[in-house]
Amino acid sequence: MSESGMRFIEPPQPDDRVVAVEMKGEMTGEDMKAMVERFQAVLDRGEKALLFIDMTGYEGFELGVIGEKFKNIGMLWNALDKYAVVGDKRWMEAWIKIIDPLTSPQIKHFQPEETEAAWAWLLASESVGST
Repeated sequence: MSESGMRFIEPPQPDDRVVAVEMKGEMTGEDMKAMVERFQAVLDRGEKALLFIDMTGYEGFELGVIGEKFKNIGMLWNALDKYAVVGDKRWMEAWIKIIDPLTSPQIKHFQPEETEAAWAWLLASESVGST
């Protein structure tokens, strides 16, 4: 685990579109930059990313994350096809129910015991759109 609390993880089956991370503690601006680079690599191949985030140990973010998100917001949302969030905090599920209909990528929340279902949903062949 990196000091920042974010680390990239491997999907259960190889897929170059997947950007998968596990969060423990605080996310930093450097973490966000690393994610942006992964999304950009997927876009550069003419594909859209499948994002998996395990936020079970997530505790928040540093202000640098906001700057990186605003700087790259258009690319970030255009880069995503599907977004699976695993976490046990009630606010996550509520936030996803609000934001999902407002965004082009499909977003779905899963409890920590549903991690396998989260991967199955993310890697299923149906998608919002591919380039």
